[in-house]
Amino acid sequence: MKHRLLAAASMMLLVTTAHAADDAALAPFTQFVDATNAGDTAKAASAYAPTVTIIDEFGPHIWSSYASWSRDLAADFKANAVTDFHMAAAPASFKKIDDKTGYGVVPTVLTYKVKGKPISEKGLFTVSTAKGAKGWRITGWAWSTTP
Repeated sequence: MKHRLLAAASMMLLVTTAHAADDAALAPFTQFVDATNAGDTAKAASAYAPTVTIIDEFGPHIWSSYASWSRDLAADFKANAVTDFHMAAAPASFKKIDDKTGYGVVPTVLTYKVKGKPISEKGLFTVSTAKGAKGWRITGWAWSTTP
């Protein structure tokens, strides 16, 4: 009985440790979402590795830095009169994490206004992260609107 309790406790510790590692690996994405919602581009930028791949629905559709994506997003918002942008990310629906890399699929709802008209857009962020000298950072993501 004592061995069974020890084995069960060990399994619970392993599951808890694995869950914490998953949380740490995807924490930069949560930081990006929270900082973007707060309008804090510096904090959002700090969630990224120096070189990333970002794929999004607006042109030019692919970027190699957060700064260039953020600049083009701001220009797109201005050109299309987009305001009140907010991201509501759910827990990852799929995760694949090891000690150096992370991958997650995150269901998300974007809400915003276009020329004052409310819009709600459901989709998925597919996110990759890597652990480096400065901890976990986003190395890429792609946004896909879902029906």
